[in-house]
Amino acid sequence: MEITLSINKEDVMQEIAVTTAYTGGKMDNDENALHRLSTVDEDENHLERFWEESRADICQELIGLVTFEGMVRDAIVTPPVDPVLPVDPIAPNSAALPPILQRQHYELRLDVSKSFDEALLPSMRLSLFSYFVQSIVAKWYVYTNKGEAGDYADKASTLLDDIHRKAVYKKKPTRPTYDD
Repeated sequence: MEITLSINKEDVMQEIAVTTAYTGGKMDNDENALHRLSTVDEDENHLERFWEESRADICQELIGLVTFEGMVRDAIVTPPVDPVLPVDPIAPNSAALPPILQRQHYELRLDVSKSFDEALLPSMRLSLFSYFVQSIVAKWYVYTNKGEAGDYADKASTLLDDIHRKAVYKKKPTRPTYDD
């Protein structure tokens, strides 16, 4: 049986920005902490590399279960043609509004046992989201906040192990009942 876990990368990056800013704002005795710890647009290349490294770590941890891993573009929604707009005889479809591009999301598909407990899916999604945040923040803190980098890396490792354990968990079989 295949299950799909998906998260929004932009939401992860936003949470990283919030986490790093909050940590910097709460540091006592360091007036430069907020500026030093917070991620900004100029850090995008580093954060992108940390995202890719975290993806590789997921594949390594879940090797043998992964059937697909990567970014997926959501469907493109094309609005209906507006009857009020004039139709161009050269390009008759140009009267339609331009397609609305939806955001990409990260998708992880896993081949799990038929006895997999689907009740675990919401917590697995949450763990996946939190894993990315903790992992990327840990990697960022190696540059900016070495004292807390290890704690975030440990939390990321725990979350990744949580996803793995849930993916291989099998619910107990139930005895069939028959109506006589």
